[in-house]
Amino acid sequence: MTDPPSIDLGESVAILGIGSELRGDDAAGLELLRRLESRTGASAADRLLFVEGGVAPENHTGVIRRFDPDWIVLVDAVDFGADPGSGKWVDPGDLGGESFSSHKSTPAMLRTFLARETGAEVALFGVQPAEIEQGRGCLRQ
Repeated sequence: MTDPPSIDLGESVAILGIGSELRGDDAAGLELLRRLESRTGASAADRLLFVEGGVAPENHTGVIRRFDPDWIVLVDAVDFGADPGSGKWVDPGDLGGESFSSHKSTPAMLRTFLARETGAEVALFGVQPAEIEQGRGCLRQ
């Protein structure tokens, strides 16, 4: 487990939800992003940006770059062997070169790309999926 990032209250944060709603709980990152956004007040709009990256999160680099965040938090389904719906901070480098998800780039590749393109610190928050089979909708609890 990685320690939570040390994000100061005054820093700007882009939260990038990743996943596919066509592969079961692979959409856990998108669902968490939507829940966070629905609970965030308008007063935080100058410090928080919510981006639905879907299966091609790298395509949203422009909007993130224009926001000029201090931090980018990737939110994605990550199998770390816990109870479904559990979450934890993950070092993308610990996931190796493979991704079980529907998106092509690995979290480590995405972290490197976003850090280089934006100059922001990048962290990954993983949500344990129950299943990620094609054609199954996200389990909403």
